[in-house]
Formats: sequence, structure tokens, C-alpha cells
Amino acid sequence: MYKVLIADDETLDLEGMQTFIPWESLGMEIVGAVTNGFSACELIEHQKVDVLVTDVNMPNMSGLELAKRVRARFPEVRVIFVSGYRDFHYVKEALALKAYSYVLKPMNEEELIGSLTLIRSDLDEAVRRDQFEVDTQRLLAANTLSPEGPSETDPFFKSVVGGKNMKLIQEMILSMRERLDQALTLKEEADRIEFSPNYLGQLFKEATGQTFHEYLVALRMEKAGELLRNPKLRIYEVADQVGYRYMPYFSKQFKETYRMTPVEFRNGL
Repeated sequence: MYKVLIADDETLDLEGMQTFIPWESLGMEIVGAVTNGFSACELIEHQKVDVLVTDVNMPNMSGLELAKRVRARFPEVRVIFVSGYRDFHYVKEALALKAYSYVLKPMNEEELIGSLTLIRSDLDEAVRRDQFEVDTQRLLAANTLSPEGPSETDPFFKSVVGGKNMKLIQEMILSMRERLDQALTLKEEADRIEFSPNYLGQLFKEATGQTFHEYLVALRMEKAGELLRNPKLRIYEVADQVGYRYMPYFSKQFKETYRMTPVEFRNGL
């Protein structure tokens, strides 16, 4: 259940939101219902909050100021503003704070429910993406430990690759890992599986949170770190095995990843 904090100095509106919004069916629960911004700030420091629903115009600390403080400390919190004001200034500030919506009072419950539904979908996607990244790292680790890679009969492997697109992306990542010494491009991968590069790139970014190039660099740097632990390999040999033929570029990329040069990395082992 996603956690919701409500802040509104008008008691009737506060009680109305608690009572008439079908929180449970939205996959949400209210963890706090407060009448001022200071109480909201205090609560959010000690309680995980996914969604903040706040009135814009509250005494002492406005909803806009509350949202600014919350976003500064917890940028992942989604914000919905409710207000009896149609003032463009408020709407503009709400947009600047990347609020999901600006619901006018007297409140249209369906409008608020619609905004909460969008947020739930967004949160669900974020959870799936985070889990995909965790599963991918585990899958890559399994592939490192076993020359054959993870078995498709493994229940964990099946859970990771569930779904057509996810299976495709997992196969791409495993293929990339096996060919890090080669010149790999998104276009070549797309041609290989008969997809358009733009579409495949979009699928890859949605699944991993990174572009094809960003993920490829991360894989290469991970492998380079492993190879540098072998003192028998010269640094230019390590670079060659992860697809870099130009040493200065390899060193630059390595330093951006590890905050040290390959020589410094090896000397620190």
C-alpha cells in the first residue's frame, strides 16, 4: 500500500478526503491527516510518504512552501494540490513544483481520484523498474559465476524474464555482456532482432532506466574492474577486452566511473 499524507487547515475538507476517497481500492492508505504544514513536515521526517495531498492556502506555512520543503528532502514524493483559488500564480507555482494536479474546491472527488490513479500507475512503474534493476544485477552476477549463465529452469530466472519485452531486454543484456570486446551499437542490436532502433531504445530505457549506451558503458566498466584484479593482464589488454582501442578514452571513462584511473585502481588492490 502506498502511503498518503493529507494536509488541509479546513477540518471538513480534511475529513471529507479521508472518508469519501476509496483509498484502499486505490492501493493507498492515509498515514497522516494534519491541519498545518509544520505538522506535515514533522510527520514526513519519521514516516515514509509516497503521496502528499495538500491545500495551497494554509496559515503560517502554505501548501506551496510545504511542498517545496518536502520535495527538497524527499524528491520522490508525488504532490497533489487542492485549493479554492483559481489564481494563475498558484497554478504556475504548482507546475514549477512538478505537481501531478491542481484540484479546485469545492472538490470534485472524481478528479482527485483520477489524479491518484495516475500517481498509483506511476508508482507501480517505478517499483517494477527498481525491481528489474535489482533482478538484472542478480542475473548478471549469476552469469558471471557460471560459465553457462543462469538456467532457464531456475525459478528466479523465470520470474525475471516474465513478459515479452522483459525477456527481450534480458537477452539483450546477456548478449551484450558476452561481446563486450566488440563494437556494439543499438542499431546493430535492433537490426539483429528486426526492431527499429528508436523503438528498441525506448523499450530498453523504460526497462532499465538507462540508455543502451549508458548501460553498455556500465557493463564495460564493471568488467574492467574485475579484469584489473588480475595482475597478469596489462591495462591496455584490459581495455581491449572491454571494447576500448584508444587508451586515453578508456582511462577517461574508467575515472568517471570509479573516481580513479585504472593504474590507481590497480595500485589500491
